[in-house]
Amino acid sequence: MTTTTTTANADGTAERQKVRDPIHHVAYSFEQGDGHMWVHTWFEDGGHLPEHFHPSLEEYWEVVEGTARVKLDGAWRDLRSSDGPVRVAPNVRHELKNESGSPLYAKSKVIPGGRLEEFLTEASKAAEEGLFNARNMPTSWKGAMWIAKFAYRFRDETVMCSPPPAVQRVVLPLVVRLSR
Repeated sequence: MTTTTTTANADGTAERQKVRDPIHHVAYSFEQGDGHMWVHTWFEDGGHLPEHFHPSLEEYWEVVEGTARVKLDGAWRDLRSSDGPVRVAPNVRHELKNESGSPLYAKSKVIPGGRLEEFLTEASKAAEEGLFNARNMPTSWKGAMWIAKFAYRFRDETVMCSPPPAVQRVVLPLVVRLSR
């Protein structure tokens, strides 16, 4: 079962429910907006979001607390709260990681919100079950079947860059057909 936590803030109000990914060392919460969604992401030291891109989603990443290393279209840079939001256009490869030695809290406005909450929640659950490793490669036959079906189902919104997308376009439909 996916780990979710709800705690009280100092003022007694409820904090958002978090979904934790133990492989990538991040936790998420989600806030729906009008035509968009906020994804709140807490990175442990060493936590990261592997390289990926969104064919149909646009993101605006901003750091709230800490410093993130952000790779946009092949170039790494530091991102701090003073930098404000950074736009990630559709189809731009990006990756985020926390190498700061301290926790990092960042948020992303996703337009449209699409099914990203479902994607991240389901991936976190699979991470807890050990179905894949930190490079997003399956750890078993069950993991291979899950990854193929999962990646194929979300391919219009989120594409991981490992294994390479060209390989995924050939292999995923075949594996999905074989698994039926």
